[in-house]
Amino acid sequence: MAVEEPCVVCSIPTEHKCSSCQVVHYCSRDHQKQHWKQHKHECIPARIREDSKYGRYLEASRSIKAGDIIMKEAPLITGPSQVTPPVCLGCYKLLEKDEIFTCQKCGWPFCSENCTQNIVHTPECHYTQQRGEKVIISTYGISHPNYQCITVLRCLYQRDHNPKLWAKLQALESHAEDRRGTEKWINDRKMIAEFIWNFFKLDGTFNEDEIMKCCGIVQINGHEVPLLEPEYVAVFDRISMVEHNCRANCNKSFTSDGNIILSAGVDISPGSHISVCYTDPLWGTEARRHHLSDSKFFECCCERCSDVTELGTMFSAVKCKKKDCKGYLLPDTFILPILHKTKSPDPKNRGLDNKFWKCSHCKDEVSDAIIQQLLQDIGRELSVMPKGDPDACERFISHCSSYLHPTHYYMTDVSLALAQMVGQQDRRGLAGVTDDRLLLKTQLCRKITDLLEILAPAETRLRGSLLFELHAAVAETGRRKSLTDGPMVMLGYITESRKILLESAGLLAHEPPELPEGRLGRQAKINLIQMDELIKNLSASLPSPL
Repeated sequence: MAVEEPCVVCSIPTEHKCSSCQVVHYCSRDHQKQHWKQHKHECIPARIREDSKYGRYLEASRSIKAGDIIMKEAPLITGPSQVTPPVCLGCYKLLEKDEIFTCQKCGWPFCSENCTQNIVHTPECHYTQQRGEKVIISTYGISHPNYQCITVLRCLYQRDHNPKLWAKLQALESHAEDRRGTEKWINDRKMIAEFIWNFFKLDGTFNEDEIMKCCGIVQINGHEVPLLEPEYVAVFDRISMVEHNCRANCNKSFTSDGNIILSAGVDISPGSHISVCYTDPLWGTEARRHHLSDSKFFECCCERCSDVTELGTMFSAVKCKKKDCKGYLLPDTFILPILHKTKSPDPKNRGLDNKFWKCSHCKDEVSDAIIQQLLQDIGRELSVMPKGDPDACERFISHCSSYLHPTHYYMTDVSLALAQMVGQQDRRGLAGVTDDRLLLKTQLCRKITDLLEILAPAETRLRGSLLFELHAAVAETGRRKSLTDGPMVMLGYITESRKILLESAGLLAHEPPELPEGRLGRQAKINLIQMDELIKNLSASLPSPL
């Protein structure tokens, strides 16, 4: 039986509600139309919930299909990254010394005169003028300390000039007390708070708590926007309520003008929590949990982190070295306290007290210290491996197969690089690679996309890119087979290639043209048209069935 709730316009009880978000009730179509001007900014297929464990989070209010856009949102605040060379403070383009326009009011450099008028520049322009002396930037191309405070200063400015925006920023999580006393907190106080007090002469305007809270808000909620090099930072409102999960059901992307898009990576049922992955889903559990603890101040206990086999993939498993044993080593659990305030990234100092890794087959035990040393040694080997060298990748995989599970994160990392690399060394592309390498590329692309569907099904950018690579490899295989087996065989391969390409295009549909994945998505659409024509011609050339 439908539950009656008050109409949002007239308060008359009604069971009818907005079909899109399933949250707001209306007693009539007229009242729905009347309220739409206001509601359209809030109408998403999710409702805000809150509890003691998650704080504020988003819950699906109806069924959401994979690929559906859940929300699109403009940023509350944008600004340069904390560590950055001089960039335009209007559009964030990297500046070159001989191609700058200086703001006549404050002296900050820009890429064009038009950018000096961008409203986002108002805060630092205001405080620089108030300071009474223009800014002089003389070095370009290397990190500049004057830019470390800009994004935080833009947040602080809202306190006295835009109370509504200030209230939205203050509602975001800052983990102020968790951050206090950490190495990052000490550095931010010196490089941001003291700079704001001394350089801008604002020691009597903003106190330590206000500045450090804004530092935390930017650190915890800031999204790196990859539309330019270097990336810039944006803080959003409702997107900040989306919780983390190492096996998330949603992914984020950006429009060309810097708005964020949250879309479903898988089908989502009503009542499910909306989630994205705050870290790299292709890191092992220890690295993911350490990064989340160090940068976001929580310890992840999601389904994937709680399962040492990582949903059966053995993504962190090490090969047992006991003679004739074919088992793999894993600890009893990765869910152990992590030291938030550690200054060392070394795994030995992460508070991981696993003590022993146990073999799934022979039950032999190996100390955590030995495993960590092995992983550090392999990590060093990986760090010095020549870039762009397929042979080096194959040697690494062959060597480390004696120590690691075939789908271990190190093996997957190198396999991914190799899969994308094959066909790039020859100007003829895939037509110039050997049959063995073409088969290897095909196998790796299939293996990694299957792995991603288990570990990170919402990682659509990587899956879409790999499927694009796979479609090309399948098509090239078909071309070669047709030389000996005829057009009928080629038609089968091209039909399979088209199916793979169609999935790739769907996964990359929301990517902007500024990103490689966006350009791949557009190329996929072009290739689909060409493949349809090829399939039509091949079909026409085949003899008609009797």
